[in-house]
Amino acid sequence: MIALLCLAAMLVVPPASLDPIQIWGAFERDVRDQRIEKTEAKALFPQIYGQLKELCRPDDFKESGRWVFPVQGYTLRDVGKGGFRPYIRYGLSPIKGYNFYDGNRHGGHPAYDIFIRDKNMDCLDDRTHKAVNVLAPVDLLVLSTYEEWHKGSEIRGGNYVWALDPIHDRIFYFAHLLKVEAQAGSVCRAGDVIGTVGRTGASAASTRSPTHLHFMVLSVKRDELASFDYWGFLR
Repeated sequence: MIALLCLAAMLVVPPASLDPIQIWGAFERDVRDQRIEKTEAKALFPQIYGQLKELCRPDDFKESGRWVFPVQGYTLRDVGKGGFRPYIRYGLSPIKGYNFYDGNRHGGHPAYDIFIRDKNMDCLDDRTHKAVNVLAPVDLLVLSTYEEWHKGSEIRGGNYVWALDPIHDRIFYFAHLLKVEAQAGSVCRAGDVIGTVGRTGASAASTRSPTHLHFMVLSVKRDELASFDYWGFLR
């Protein structure tokens, strides 16, 4: 409730004094933790998104028809087969299908999981014995980050990053990170390091889950954040 009150307070101050990055951060966590009703969140989103777009000068972001592969040193062969299933029931969620506004309770799996070589589950590549970098596929504005996950936490994404591709109106989500390198409000160029692949998250930390990056992209259409199948761009 405190976070929701803070978000409400932010949105009633004069627009000139608003920090869109801070507003998104409060909004994203309120949605995640279900401290805001879905109808209210959907009503607020277009206003928040419009402010984020205003931060993005066109010259700061380059058009790219081919993405940088998001896990350094890996390829399409390391992507889990059939991962993009936005309309299913998934995990312990009682909800069928993905909806951003369902927050941490969402259903579906509107993403691909990219697995690394890590048989002993120490979050290091078995060949290089180093952490594996997660890279920005395109130029992105980093919207919010979370690096406070701990064992026992019910946050399914673990440590994560939300980022915006303003050219194509797409929001990127990188989850289960070990470390977060990106900073909210900064611009990451294609190929810049977002963080490192980890095992954080309610299910990802389990020994039954191979070490992977959960990588999701949502397409913004007014108040909707639609699941986007980006497989063709990884080629």
